[in-house]
Amino acid sequence: MSIDRRKLLGISAAGLAGVALTDALARAAEAIGKNKPSLEDAQRQGTQAHEALMAVPGMHMHGSEQVALLLYPGFTALDLIGPHFFLASMMGATVHLVAAQREPVLSDVGVAMLPTARFDEVPEKLDVLLVPGGAEGTVAAARDAATLAFVKSRGANARYVASVCTGAVILGAAGLLAGRRATSHWGVREALADFGAKPVDQRVVLDGKLVTGAGVSAGLDLGLALIGLLRGKPFAEAVQLMAEYAPAPAYHAGTPGSAPRAIEQSVRGMFAPLLVETRALAAGT
Repeated sequence: MSIDRRKLLGISAAGLAGVALTDALARAAEAIGKNKPSLEDAQRQGTQAHEALMAVPGMHMHGSEQVALLLYPGFTALDLIGPHFFLASMMGATVHLVAAQREPVLSDVGVAMLPTARFDEVPEKLDVLLVPGGAEGTVAAARDAATLAFVKSRGANARYVASVCTGAVILGAAGLLAGRRATSHWGVREALADFGAKPVDQRVVLDGKLVTGAGVSAGLDLGLALIGLLRGKPFAEAVQLMAEYAPAPAYHAGTPGSAPRAIEQSVRGMFAPLLVETRALAAGT
């Protein structure tokens, strides 16, 4: 049986620290813990949990946000899917997957995403414009006139402009990084200065309406931060719990400073061509 994660928010109150459940909910939970519950009992508990969650101070479960996530050939799938999970959990929000045409767009590893809107079909005013990163595909997108025109126009009016990984390069090419603190994948982060940004070595960086994330997996952190900005901390905590987002990697080589020296030097060398292309893009060559 499939479970709608938006509806599942209504039964996650028991995991919120410091939130006392109603006496009725506590009794229902105790009874279900001791006995084999009927579906009716479980549904009753779910309803009571939903009411308790709605009553949490600062909880904003419903809204009407307009969110656009950019698709372009060669984007990195996790850059987009990570934040999409969190943003699509906002009940009432409309999340657009946007591309030049309504045809499947291949990621850098061949995963195809189907756009839900063309550039000209997206509202002029967005709550979030998010740009994922990639490699050669990202540089190509940053040189594409139609893509840049869309990012510039929607970015100018958006409540928040966000990027994951090298998606910041596209924001830079669109003139949206000038004078701002920003981050990106460590392999090209220093080149953000060429676009007028102030590079920052952090997982997620917020500067005004600009929200940038570091490499690939940082999209999950960025997505969680965005829904916190839009809906508040209690809602973000509920979604985090629902997702069981509590990273515990098997290895600790996720940053240049934590990776073994031989690994770090080799992988850094692999990013050298992308860094050169990024700087050429910033220089207009």
